[in-house]
Amino acid sequence: MAELRVGDRTFDIDVVVFDKDGTLIDFHLMWGSRAKEAVDALLESAGGGSALEAALYQTLGYQPATRASAGSGPLAVVPLHKTDVIVATVLFQHGWLWHEAEQLIADAFSPVMSSRPTADMVKPLGAVRETIERLNSHGVRTALATADDRDLTRETLDMLEIHGHFELVYCGDDDHLPQKPSPRLLEEVAERCQVETRRIMMVGDTVGDLSMAHAAGAGARIGVRGGATDDQTLAKWSDVLISSIDEITIY
Repeated sequence: MAELRVGDRTFDIDVVVFDKDGTLIDFHLMWGSRAKEAVDALLESAGGGSALEAALYQTLGYQPATRASAGSGPLAVVPLHKTDVIVATVLFQHGWLWHEAEQLIADAFSPVMSSRPTADMVKPLGAVRETIERLNSHGVRTALATADDRDLTRETLDMLEIHGHFELVYCGDDDHLPQKPSPRLLEEVAERCQVETRRIMMVGDTVGDLSMAHAAGAGARIGVRGGATDDQTLAKWSDVLISSIDEITIY
């Protein structure tokens, strides 16, 4: 049991569950550049023009001109395998046969989106490792819940030197496990850690993260600015808004 101070609020918390992209690392740096590269590769392979390009970006929820992502759009919240289906649907709507669309995704789009992250793509938002280590040293247990695939998640956490810091890790391609934004995910965290959900703090940058926490009855919903969601929307679902997890301190 620990008292955590966030902003001007104090919470009695046993377990902190973190989102990954937009919470621990810069979402736009990782996924904005990756989405543009993947769409460019797909357009080159498919021979599509500006209309297809615009449809792809609109459907993904990404604006390359401003490098902004829709906080509740597919790029920000869905697992990669679902993104493949979404993009294949756009191709089908623009005249490709479904099997052709799937092949184009497999050859050009998916390899880029699922490629191993490079060090320049993984920018921690603040002193991530030090903050999590400080929480752990005071008996606060930590977990991770991401829509990202497990292999990509492991590589990213290894780069941040925090892979072994999480007691539980939930990923978007896990079979037979609850996934965001199902409140069942936080309920399972509570069951496995043998705590009540009111003793859990959820930290994330999307409405999905925080609405999940609300539905599960989590004790704290902490919104991280600068991720995939604008501050005004995020504030409606948050107990406190922070700029980085550094602002989570031991009371």
